[in-house]
Amino acid sequence: MAPVPQVLHVADDWLAVAHLPGRPLTELSGTEPVRQQAGAAVARIHAKTGTRFGYTGTGSRFGYTGTGSRASGTTWPEAFTAMVDDLLADARDWKVALPSGIAATVVRHRAVLAHATRPALLHFDLWDGNVLAEAGQLTGLVDGERYLFGDPLLDLVSPALFQRIEEEPGHPFLRGYTGTTALVLDGSARTRLALYRVHLYTLMLTEAPSRGIPVDGDRSRHVAHLLSDELHLLGHDA
Repeated sequence: MAPVPQVLHVADDWLAVAHLPGRPLTELSGTEPVRQQAGAAVARIHAKTGTRFGYTGTGSRFGYTGTGSRASGTTWPEAFTAMVDDLLADARDWKVALPSGIAATVVRHRAVLAHATRPALLHFDLWDGNVLAEAGQLTGLVDGERYLFGDPLLDLVSPALFQRIEEEPGHPFLRGYTGTTALVLDGSARTRLALYRVHLYTLMLTEAPSRGIPVDGDRSRHVAHLLSDELHLLGHDA
């Protein structure tokens, strides 16, 4: 279905998976064909349907180890709101300053989130470092520990990190994705994509201290600026 690592062993708090060939796209040039292949592979992943929205099992709010319940729900608005609320709780715990209005913006657009009615299987973390290639061919989609079930549009954000993929109709990931899967980027879809960028940028800012990333560094300032832009696009004036 898609080039993901074979699971070799599962323990209570760790698992072993097979090694895949290739190098991440962050280390390669001329990656447009691979991005198109990745889009097609992700479309196949999205064909799988879960029984609930959000995360499965237990774990921390970041999606790593832990024993607490992970955000989920019977509807996508319920699950996505819980996901954002968990991030905001983590930001408070880590004393990460965030723009105002994140939670209110999500609540205001719950009716649009409800347009997602099928809990599709999502990878979620499809930035270039998690896409492997060799000799111009996609060889792996890795680091899938943040997988969840939800709106397929959520997986269109990280492949175009720091961009708005809906403004790039020729993006190779989109070309691959729409080769087999119908995708309508109407007003509802564009609003949801903006909400999902709010979620991703909030996550990137919130987890910075746990990754040793300076909260006042250039990267964090850039992400905070993008987050404010998306909130403004969604109608929030700070």
